[in-house]
Amino acid sequence: MRFALRTLVVVGLLAAVLVAPAQAEPERWVEATQPTQGLVWGYDTTPPDPTWSRPPLREKRFDPVYGTQVRRRSDATGTRFNRNTYSRRQAESSRGKLFLTYHGDAEYHVTRLNGKHVATLDIHPDAEPQWHPVAQRFLRYLDGPNASTGSLKLNQVNVVKDTKVVLADLTSRAQAVWPDATYMKDRAEGSPSADGFRHAWIVYNSAEQPLGIISYDLKTNTVLGTRNLRTNVGALDWVSMSPTGEYVVAGYGRGTYVYDADLRNERRINQKADHSDIALNNQGRDTYVYIDFSSGPNAGWLVATDLDDLDETRIFDIYAGGNTSIHISGKGYDKPGWVVASTYNCKDDTNWTCNKIFAVELEPNGRILNLAHTYNCGDSYWTEPHAVVNRTFTKVWFNSDGGSCGIDAEVYQLRLPDFD
Repeated sequence: MRFALRTLVVVGLLAAVLVAPAQAEPERWVEATQPTQGLVWGYDTTPPDPTWSRPPLREKRFDPVYGTQVRRRSDATGTRFNRNTYSRRQAESSRGKLFLTYHGDAEYHVTRLNGKHVATLDIHPDAEPQWHPVAQRFLRYLDGPNASTGSLKLNQVNVVKDTKVVLADLTSRAQAVWPDATYMKDRAEGSPSADGFRHAWIVYNSAEQPLGIISYDLKTNTVLGTRNLRTNVGALDWVSMSPTGEYVVAGYGRGTYVYDADLRNERRINQKADHSDIALNNQGRDTYVYIDFSSGPNAGWLVATDLDDLDETRIFDIYAGGNTSIHISGKGYDKPGWVVASTYNCKDDTNWTCNKIFAVELEPNGRILNLAHTYNCGDSYWTEPHAVVNRTFTKVWFNSDGGSCGIDAEVYQLRLPDFD
């Protein structure tokens, strides 16, 4: 462990973080309660409201069970879907004035909250776009995901003016390590550090074979490290920089590994790469949050692993909670110690976990704050809710087909209530 207390630097702005309280032994179940302020905590089994209907575009509605404010922000009329991209990628710009959707025509659309269309981005559908952490109008992206479109460059686009620049060209430095290096990507599940400077990518050759991992600091224009791939734990599924920029995490088929930012000091987190994200815990330390679908002692548990010392915290048992599929979003960096979960593919529609959005405290037997039902019944990838929380932990963006049971997923914005 490098620090007992760490300060997260976000482009020169310092945000103090709190020391976590002492941990207690985890329990398997907590009864739902509804405090006087109307927040519903715990493993609540209240079903969705059968009278719910798809709301008009941008009209303020309240979740009929949990009372949170929800608006439908995108429209899929005339196309396949108009959806949030993923739970590990911010939907909204730095000040929350613009939001990004992936459109059924394989395009990224940028829209203002008032519904005004800003841009259809001229970037590849697999360009892995990420909002600039501070500048409202800028997105960073890669050229493409394969040998015919990709490169070893990081780009930036002004979404209002449609002007593009190359922020970093790693070609010569990557080819000094791997002479046949051609392009790079994180495979759509990675993120830069919270300040937007540090990145990690998988490097590929022209035959589209992965060669290794490269980590990079945009602020100093420095390659922090390179590393060849492991060959005994299955294929490398994704890589990501941690929020503080101190670690790189790599998800292989049969193991998730963490490295220092220079890609040294390899350590194994778990035996399987699962739906997950990297968040900040109550001490401001990088924490890998995932559902363990292995056959090991943590099987079925939501687990938070501190990347400093690999201490594990078991939060709740999803097998006991209905065996549903789940995504995690740890992007609410301004509220360390919390993540947002979204569920789908329920095996038991009566269970507390089913088709919901809820906030999760990263503590043993951590608190669960119920936020909304998704009212989603589609069973394809395109209708998975992929809820993402914004940096200030004030809004959640998620997908729903609104009860159509098709692939016409649209984006809903949920306003988070104040809570401690």
